[in-house]
Amino acid sequence: MFLIQAKQILKMKSKSCLILDDSEADANYLKQQLTLLPFFDSLSVSSSIEEALGLLATQRVDLLFLDVKLNGQSGLQLLKHYSELPPVIITSAYPEYAIDSYEIGKTVDYLLKPFSYERLLISINRALSIQISSGSMAEIDFIFLKMGRKIQRFEFKSIDYVEAYGIYSKVISDGQVRTVNERLVTLTDLLPSKLFLRVHKSYVINITKITSFDRNYLWLGQLKIPIGISFRPRLEGLLRLFDRTEEID
Repeated sequence: MFLIQAKQILKMKSKSCLILDDSEADANYLKQQLTLLPFFDSLSVSSSIEEALGLLATQRVDLLFLDVKLNGQSGLQLLKHYSELPPVIITSAYPEYAIDSYEIGKTVDYLLKPFSYERLLISINRALSIQISSGSMAEIDFIFLKMGRKIQRFEFKSIDYVEAYGIYSKVISDGQVRTVNERLVTLTDLLPSKLFLRVHKSYVINITKITSFDRNYLWLGQLKIPIGISFRPRLEGLLRLFDRTEEID
C-alpha cells in the first residue's frame, strides 16, 4: 500500500514537522526521507522531551514523530501530559508499546523501526488525513496510489468509481481502468467521504458523477451501478428524494 494525499504542490500550504528521537542515526534517516517530500518546509529534530516542549511552545508543528524510549525518558509521558499536540506518529523498535500509545488517544500510527519509505508515506497520509478532517487542511484534490511497482496520481474529480478486484481495486478514471494495490475497504476509508460513497460491496462511486438513479440502481452516464441492500441506509437522502419525485408525478 502506498498512499499520500495533498493539495496541488504549487498551491498547497507547507507543513512543519518535529522529530523527537535520541538516536542521531535514526533521526537523520527520517529527516532525509522527509526532505524528499515537497510539502515540509521545516524539519526540526530534538533528543529530549524538554527540548521538544520548548519547540512546540515557540513554533508551529503540524506533525510529530515520537520515539518511545528517550535516554531514560518515555515518549508516552509526552502523550499523556501535553494536551496541545499535533498528530503523532510513533517511531519505535519496541512493538510492545503500540497498544499503550493508541489507548492514550493521540497516536495516528505506530512505525516499527526499521521502516521503509513506503510505510512512512502511509503514516504521513494518515496524519494529514486527520488534519484534513479537523479542518486544518482543506481542499485536497488528488491521491497517489501504487500500481504494481509504479506510483500513479489520480485527481479526485476525474475518478468515476472504484470497483473491488480481489485484493486489488480497479479505479475508473479519465476513461481508463487502472488496477491499484489496494482493497476496496482501504480506499473507502481514505478517499474523501464528501465526494465518494460506497454503495455496494463491490463499488465506491464519485457522487458528482451520478446522472440518475432509482431504488435499486445508480447511473453514471450509461453505466448502471447496483445499490447493495446493506448500504441503503447511507443513501436515505437520495431515496427520499426519489420518493418525493414519485409524489410529484
